[in-house]
Parts: sequence; structure tokens; C-alpha cells
Amino acid sequence: MNKVLCASISALLMTGSLSAFAAAATYTDLDSGFALKSQPAWMEIGGRSFYGLANKPDKNETALNIICAYTAKEVEEATGKNFSTDEFLKKYKDLQVLERNGLSPDKVNYLLFMPDPYEIKTGNKLSLAPKELLDNSNISISTNKSGKQPYVYLHIVDNGGAKEKLKSPGRAVDMQISITSANNMLYTVVSTFPLPNLKAQKEIIGEATPFTKKKVRNELTDGNKVKVNGYVDSRKAFLKGLRFFTPAKETIPYGFNDELLGGRITLPDDWAYVQANDDTIDKKIPLKITLAMPWDGVSDFLKYHEEINKSQGKEDASKINFQKISEVVLFASSRTKDKNSFAEFFENPILTNLIIDKLINEGLKHPSIKEYVDFKEVNTKSDFRDNYGTVILTGRGSVKNNSTFNVNAKAMFTPQNFGLTAYIFRDDKKMNTDLKNRLEKISLLKK
Repeated sequence: MNKVLCASISALLMTGSLSAFAAAATYTDLDSGFALKSQPAWMEIGGRSFYGLANKPDKNETALNIICAYTAKEVEEATGKNFSTDEFLKKYKDLQVLERNGLSPDKVNYLLFMPDPYEIKTGNKLSLAPKELLDNSNISISTNKSGKQPYVYLHIVDNGGAKEKLKSPGRAVDMQISITSANNMLYTVVSTFPLPNLKAQKEIIGEATPFTKKKVRNELTDGNKVKVNGYVDSRKAFLKGLRFFTPAKETIPYGFNDELLGGRITLPDDWAYVQANDDTIDKKIPLKITLAMPWDGVSDFLKYHEEINKSQGKEDASKINFQKISEVVLFASSRTKDKNSFAEFFENPILTNLIIDKLINEGLKHPSIKEYVDFKEVNTKSDFRDNYGTVILTGRGSVKNNSTFNVNAKAMFTPQNFGLTAYIFRDDKKMNTDLKNRLEKISLLKK
């Protein structure tokens, strides 16, 4: 139980450091008029009008592909210009003519084909890229089709200056914004991946002996090509997997799926989530972990992801601005490899109820938790009977002593399965009673 508890709470703060595989089902957003064919991914990111997948080839690199949908009204509010698919396609054809003849794309004079509308600004619905990246990158524009769908591509290659401006220890990035339209909706597909760390590689080559220098250089160059080509292939596959249709009224409540927690879990419309499968804590207890919180569009996720990337080590956890996070819900579930992983809890329910408080308090004091969170007031109530057990936990704590929070959590057990819901909100945030009640109704699949 301690392993499960530690893994679940650690995931709340270090979602960006998981290294696991998640397979997202084919995703359809009726309201926004798009669907994405199933693709393997490490993590999925979902919001009311955006959806994306992240891949993590190793612990130091993450590549993102996210589609964002905007109504004509949202585009018009962001640009101050009328918007329609007909006009978009007309401007697209004009841009193609200029491209074929090697002329300046500025002659089209169409705002949506320029980087400016996608700069991250307060109140800008189209926010996708930080100003520091746009100002310190080589930006090119091109047109092409993925299948039958026409796209305008803004290719943004960080020249290294953005990293300095952002004071980020992370890598320079390659970003592509693929822009298209259908049914009077604007769609942008944001794709980012880290560029090779040429400075570090140069040092490695410099340390090689004269006899091995050429071999080391060739190995690094070949490795760079393989990795970048893999990222580009993933980018193309994401675009190829998309299809667009006339938006319709969504019949399924907004949220995500977790079969062990009862199937569809609904979220408030202004919330988003990230979901990953993780088996790095214990191979016998694979966890599905979902983190949900209010996010103001995809730009909030991109900024959050950047902060996590800056804070890979425990000594950097304080760099994450937890003050931005007013409330969050952590979900976790597991069907263990052993059918009787938690069977001992039910052999003597009375004894289990007596020792559960001790186990939880030890778990919350585990070094992997206290590196980030210091729990103070903790109250528990457990009930194990008939092969189904629950542990209710309420309490208060702080993150690195600079952000005090309250927690309402429920852990659920069967002999083989585990489930967790934890609603955490800042001290200065009023509890969302509707959400709290909704979470209390979630139960763990018994078989």
C-alpha cells in the first residue's frame, strides 16, 4: 500500500517525469468537429476544445502533438477580422501561387498565416508560442496537404536565444504550427520536440582521442538524424490521423475514461487533464494516473509543461509556481498482476482498520513525498469488508512551505484492484462542492 500511495501522490507533482506508455483510444470531439485515429503515446492531454499526445523516448526528452479547435467567433475576437473557411481556402490558394513563384508570403496579407496571432498573451484565445521563442527563432512558411486536407505550416526553429531569454535549462526546440480550416472552424496543430544538444555533443567529441574522434562524431550525427526523423514521422502521423467533420452537439459528458474507476469520469467544462500509465514504481502494480485542473486553453498546459521541464530534480521543485494552481484532482487506478495483491487487507478487516492510519502516516512521511509536500493535519477513516475497502483521508499540507492546501481523498481496494481520487485545493480557494460530491460517488470496479 505504501508503494501505491507514494507513487500516486508523487505523480501529482511530477507528472512530467513519468516514463511510461499509454495508448489513447480513438478520440472524437463532436463539438469541435475533429477526430484523431488511435496512436501509441506516453501521455494524452485533453481539454474542451483541444486534444494531444506526448511521447517520451527517454527521461530527458518529450515531444508534443496537440490539435486546437476555434470557432469563427473566437477567431474573430482574437484577430478583429471576419473569418470563414471559404476565405481561408482562398487565401491558401493565393499563398500557394506565391510559394510556387518564390515570392514573399506577405503579399497575401492574411493575419492567420503569420506568427503574431499565436503569441502567448493574456486574453489571447489563439495563444500557442511564447514571445521569446518567436523572437529568437528562424521562422519559415510553406503549404501542403496531409491526405486531402490543406495546411499552412509555420516552422519555428529555436536558434538558442529563446532558451537564454526564458532562462531555461532545457533544450532548444523545433515547433511547427499546422493551420487549416473546415466548416468555419479554425484548427491549429502544434508540434514540438527538443533539438539535439550540440554543445554537449561538441564537448563529448572534444574529449575523444584522435583515433576515436571521427567515430564518435559520426555516431552522434547518425543518432541525431534517427531521433529527429522519428519526431518528424510522429508529427506527420498525427496530422495523417486527423479527420474533420461538421460540428455537432456532444452526447457524451466531457471528461476522460478510466474503466477501473467506473468508466467515464466527467469534469467541469473549463478543466483539462493529462493521463499516463506508469509502471516504474513497481512492475507488478501498473498505475493509470490522471491529473485534472482548470486550464485556460492549451497555452496554460504548454506553460505548465515548460515549468515542469525546468524542475526535473528535487532541488528544483520550488521553481514550479504552485500559486498558479488553485485546485487539482488526482486520479489513480491499478489492476495488479497478482490477483491477491491486497488480499491480506481483507483477511482480518478489524486489524486492517486499526493499522491503516499508521500505514498512511508512514506513507505521507516517505522521503519521496516530503521532498515536495509536507502534510500536517491528517484524518483517516477506513472500512474494509466483503472484499471491498475504502480509506477516506482529509487533511492540510504545504508545498515547499509556500503554498498551503487542503485535501479530500478516497482510496479504494479489492483483492486485486486499487483506485484513488484526491481533490486538492488551495487554502484561499473555496471548495467546489459539486466536484467534491461527484468524486465521492466514484467507486472501484470490484472484479
